[in-house]
Amino acid sequence: MPRPVPRLLLCLLALAIAGLCAGASAASAASASRVVVRFAPGTTAGQRAQAAAAAGATTPRHIVGATWAVRPRADADATIERLTGDESVVSATPELRARTAAFAPNDDGLAALGGPPGGWATEQWDLVGPFGINAPGAWDAAVQRSVPGGRGVRVAVVDTGVAYADRGRLRRSPDLAPARLLRGHDFVSNDDFANDENGHGTFVASTIAASANNAYGMVGVAYAASILPVRVLDSFGESGSARIAEGIEYAVNRGAKVINASIELTSPTAFPQRALSITAAPEIREAIAYAHRQGVVVVVASGNLGQGDVPSRRLDSDIIYVGGTTEHGCLGDYSNFGPGLDVVAPGGGDDAILSGDASCRPDLPAGRNVAQVTFRRSAPGRFLVPGDFHGTSMAAPHVTGVIALMIGAHVLGADPTPERVQARLKATARDLGTPGRDQYYGSGLVDANAALTAPVTASSG
Repeated sequence: MPRPVPRLLLCLLALAIAGLCAGASAASAASASRVVVRFAPGTTAGQRAQAAAAAGATTPRHIVGATWAVRPRADADATIERLTGDESVVSATPELRARTAAFAPNDDGLAALGGPPGGWATEQWDLVGPFGINAPGAWDAAVQRSVPGGRGVRVAVVDTGVAYADRGRLRRSPDLAPARLLRGHDFVSNDDFANDENGHGTFVASTIAASANNAYGMVGVAYAASILPVRVLDSFGESGSARIAEGIEYAVNRGAKVINASIELTSPTAFPQRALSITAAPEIREAIAYAHRQGVVVVVASGNLGQGDVPSRRLDSDIIYVGGTTEHGCLGDYSNFGPGLDVVAPGGGDDAILSGDASCRPDLPAGRNVAQVTFRRSAPGRFLVPGDFHGTSMAAPHVTGVIALMIGAHVLGADPTPERVQARLKATARDLGTPGRDQYYGSGLVDANAALTAPVTASSG
């Protein structure tokens, strides 16, 4: 802040941006949110409506599977208590808060987009640097298999939307080819125009599939894949967890083979903020399980509060959790870690303080952040390469892009299961930190070249 700001204004700003305020009571925060209800199998619409009415809530709205959402008419805690006591209800929990898993200031800025041919390679350390994902070798392998850049693979970006088309003041990103941008859905405005009003989703989509060889901007990991935009987060990068579940189910039903959710969850009432595994929300668990049954791979960012108990092992084989690493090859100081972490990928930022890890040098200047084409929320029609995007949101789409390359090149056959894809990524990852799998790096730094070229064995997918 350039000058002092009154306490009340700070409180209101915190409410708008993070959904939290020290002066707001837990009861107020809870009463403003929805309640997620799981009903017993065979429950009729009349029984659901009756249970909700008796609990002082609105008519249930279907989310996914056996999960519904209601809005309390008064006190949420009382509504949850009444619902829990109803024999038709399996569980009733507060809707969790969801937000982008990135550090991205809203202030406007400029970055140079021009440069010599091939200049992307000097900027995209995340693809070609010593601690990048080794993308060029994977690109060559995909070309040799006659499926360059993940061509034909449909990837869903469940996020703030994507700059996929010109509409009003919004513009299509010059680095995303129109032919590879599909018509998706906006669960915020409830229409079929999933335009990005934040910039986060466009950055994520560009990391996955920015065009190659177009003499502009950067290169995406799977530069020929198709992007299905699914908007579940608003212009501030926030939402309730139920929308995330709806977006995942929608992406599965629209034929996505891989889903990227660079999203983290937090409690709606906790202060200070505390991160939760995305599987803490029952409706998201149900949506991810549905995706798994349909053979769709779900990739999720581990989150950015530096906690050691996120992600959890819940739904371990159904989901790929990705932590963020720096240009030095260290865990980012923002990255959540824990028992459920599968792999890591470049996220930029400062090194974490990990004793005994030679790659971690928090005493030295930070490495570079991840570079891609997007826009600032304040100027959605003005595309640039910001220098301040870092976080596990940036890490997850690297893994999603590698998976798209693998699926397109039929490395594991025409229709590999999520388990085989996950096993392949882990088996071919580059070990970091303590030898072997560990809580900070999972199985290691994802290696695109190895994922596409290493011999396929029973232990590697």
